[in-house]
Amino acid sequence: MDNHGLNLTLLEELTGIAGVSGREQKLAEVIRRNFHSAFKISTDPLGNLIAHLPGSGPKLLLIAHMDEVGLIVQSISSQGFLMVERIGGISIRSLFGNRMDLWTGGKKLPAIVGVLPGHLDNQEPVKMSDCYVDIGASSYHDAVEMGVQVGDVLTWPPDFQQLHESTISSKALDDRLGCFALLTLGEELAGETLHSDLYIAFVVQEETMLGGGLPVAYAVQPDLAIGIDGTLAFDTPDTQGSQSNTCLGKGPVLKWMDAIRGKQAVYVPDMNLNQQIRQIAHDKKIPLQHEVLTGLSTAITPIPYQGNGVRTAALSLPIRYHHSPIESANLNDVRTLIDLLKEFVQARNF
Repeated sequence: MDNHGLNLTLLEELTGIAGVSGREQKLAEVIRRNFHSAFKISTDPLGNLIAHLPGSGPKLLLIAHMDEVGLIVQSISSQGFLMVERIGGISIRSLFGNRMDLWTGGKKLPAIVGVLPGHLDNQEPVKMSDCYVDIGASSYHDAVEMGVQVGDVLTWPPDFQQLHESTISSKALDDRLGCFALLTLGEELAGETLHSDLYIAFVVQEETMLGGGLPVAYAVQPDLAIGIDGTLAFDTPDTQGSQSNTCLGKGPVLKWMDAIRGKQAVYVPDMNLNQQIRQIAHDKKIPLQHEVLTGLSTAITPIPYQGNGVRTAALSLPIRYHHSPIESANLNDVRTLIDLLKEFVQARNF
């Protein structure tokens, strides 16, 4: 264990794995390998991993998603450049002039995203159609000889860093940080007497459709479910106060609504469940932030409408610079989230 009672070596391993939507298998293998033996582990045909710790009481499902944003090769130009499309809402601002890893045929090739020389930059806004990837190939044939194919994917290279005191930075903290929190929670709950029948799910394809966890909800038929994900921090000079006061270091965030306008993705939690979580945080003196947010939604969004209906809530970790290679978060928030979840799971009334 490193500081905050957290295994940062494991967190670095989780964030370093390439796993865009639909290609989460390697990450699932690492999660399975690191889960406490008290849990029974299963995987469904879509690739969702479910860990079960039997207990008395209602079925409680905790959900985090495994996938990260990235790029996919759409075509190869005659000069050997790769034309790409986004997988998930990758930040266009963060692409140009950056290094990436190209994954083709089970191997990794170094790649860079081209950027207009500063001498020629007229400051016009950049578009996804301006984006191309340079792998050093001199022609289409050269790129194909290197093994590149349409459908290959690119991710940012691993670059986990611990900044001043409790702040960390890496690609894919959304939502490997949530996966890490649930792995740690499982380790700390093993051997405890639970007042719930606990399922912890690591789900696929959240960044593309939000719906990767639906087969899990169908299989488990939970009485209640809590989603664990990253959320937007509004504590930098360019975001401060624009939607909320959510910031790093002041605890996890309880969601009261989120929405992606125009995509029929609106989430409203079970109000009684939210009130219970807020009361536990108050009684145990656990810091808790609150949000109503647009422009983002999570894997929990479709879960309330499964089967006969599921009571749900969503807890998030504030992250700066979402969907970029330098996502940043605070370890105190991670520790606090785990503590709050432990209190909730061990509560007798929910």
